[in-house]
Amino acid sequence: MQKRSGTKHHDEFTQGANSPLSGPNERADEHRSVLLKAAGEVVTARQVSSLTGLSFQEVDEMRGARELLALKIDADWAFPAFQFNEDTIDPLMSAVLKAHKEDHPWTVLDILLTKDQAFMGKSILQLIQDKDHRSLTRYLAQVEGDGFS
Repeated sequence: MQKRSGTKHHDEFTQGANSPLSGPNERADEHRSVLLKAAGEVVTARQVSSLTGLSFQEVDEMRGARELLALKIDADWAFPAFQFNEDTIDPLMSAVLKAHKEDHPWTVLDILLTKDQAFMGKSILQLIQDKDHRSLTRYLAQVEGDGFS
């Protein structure tokens, strides 16, 4: 049996109304829209550079190293403004981003915004904004360790 090669067959299979992935793709797009709305203001890399005093190249390097949360939207990068304190990067946010360095940025945003009963119904973002070091230390120990720390 001859194998089909090339991307045309793949694109026909994964895109379009008749694709078995059309439903999941639409739900993923909807979920990203909900997350983006919940995240609030987003800024561009140039705005991050102006805000922090970092060069555009430094911002891009930090984005690539996942030291800043950046979401790919179309051809651009959007940085949720909540990760900055005035003109600096929030150190608690940096610790959480470091712990989730291997996770996809949209997954990290979802983790930050999801309320958790373990934190009395607060999200990780709320813990960061409240400067709840105790809860964040416990959370980071679980994420970075084996879950029994």
